[in-house]
Amino acid sequence: MRTFIAIEIPPNVKQGLRTEQKRLRELLERYNLPPVLRWTNIGNLHLTLQFLGETQAQQRRHIQDGLAGLAAAHQPFTLSLSRLGCFRSWNNLRVLWVGIDGDAAALRALQADVESFACSLGFDAGRQPFSPHVTLARAMRNAPRPALRAASEQLRRAAADETPQTEYRWGVRDLYYIRSVLGGGGPQYSTLARCPLDFGPQ
Repeated sequence: MRTFIAIEIPPNVKQGLRTEQKRLRELLERYNLPPVLRWTNIGNLHLTLQFLGETQAQQRRHIQDGLAGLAAAHQPFTLSLSRLGCFRSWNNLRVLWVGIDGDAAALRALQADVESFACSLGFDAGRQPFSPHVTLARAMRNAPRPALRAASEQLRRAAADETPQTEYRWGVRDLYYIRSVLGGGGPQYSTLARCPLDFGPQ
């Protein structure tokens, strides 16, 4: 069973991300570019803190028990959407994303504890430093290179012109342990555990 640990995104923020996807798709369509991006299903959007991959039943029990205590040691905090960005680069686009702003210190502290906890159970740490983001789209594996470069240039210009989307703000109150099932229509997610952050005085 493939699993990961994440922060869920509320419906109103997902709607803002849907609007951003629509704006960017229409931007690319105006240049008559062939499809080069696979857009993320809005229902699947989340902020991943630690991808675990294949987990055994015994590991899942340890994770669910441990996450409850870990979450209780952290105070609720606030996040918001930020600017458009990408991995690897605008000249070699692989992933198109919206960044995350807000209480960065609280988010990074929570993610560091989650990663340390996962490593204590034998899972690997992330290969790259934590970079909070929500994935909007991924480059198609067989996308024509000239078309992908042209699309990337238009997206780069859009990213340079936009301002952070701070109106889309939400409070983080829970940590989620999620199952991912791969399929032809994209991954299907289901919650295995929801662990509240501590609601004590801040």
